[in-house]
Amino acid sequence: MSDQRVPRRIVSLVPSLTETLIAFGCGDRIVGRTRYCVEPRDVVDTIETVGGTKNPDIERILALEPDLVVLNKEENRREDAQALIGRGIPVLVTHPRSVEDAASMLEDLGRAVGAVESAVALADACRRALEEARAYARRRAPIRVFCPIWRNPWMTFRTSTYIGSVLASVGLENVFDDEGSSDFFTIEIADALARDLQVILLPDEPYVFRRKHGEELRTLGAKAQILYVDGRDLSWYGPRVPYALERLSIIIRDISGT
Repeated sequence: MSDQRVPRRIVSLVPSLTETLIAFGCGDRIVGRTRYCVEPRDVVDTIETVGGTKNPDIERILALEPDLVVLNKEENRREDAQALIGRGIPVLVTHPRSVEDAASMLEDLGRAVGAVESAVALADACRRALEEARAYARRRAPIRVFCPIWRNPWMTFRTSTYIGSVLASVGLENVFDDEGSSDFFTIEIADALARDLQVILLPDEPYVFRRKHGEELRTLGAKAQILYVDGRDLSWYGPRVPYALERLSIIIRDISGT
């Protein structure tokens, strides 16, 4: 990519990709981010916020005169992407549905912002971590897991999503597999608890599950082991992927004892 094509003013509407762009060394080129873009805090605190992932301030984004706006199909709205495109703003829409997809997406993002070397190095690290996680997972039987992402109503996800891919990579078998008609869907909690569960994972995002919610599940009849995990390990792609797979593999090793 020639210097003339490298974007000098970037707005990121995806928290994990804001973190990724900063890891690529592009932090000084990010002129706007969402209020959910919180890592690394010492850098993002210096970047102007432009609203949320679902309700960005389009006029404020336009006033920042970005050369590129980075979005995600799941986290951001189609109408916001179309509004930006309609005003002549270049956008990059991401949508990885697996860890492999995420590695390729990181390379695409690196090319788009002129950080190819950093992107390739990170993508390679993700692929190595993925193979290590899968190699370990192949040595034992899958562990049946229920992982909600929301409460009131209770919601979960299909296996053919990024978060589903992360769990499958470390040997966790989603008890809802690909039953839903959409990637994320509501469920009856009684149905989930009746599915021969071995583990219930309670992440702290997008819904902030806490100990009291595990206790609630116990009162509803949950017999499975309940584990509290960093939601970003499950759903953020970028520099934390290799470490997330390692951390999750350690959790599974502790469960299985192997």
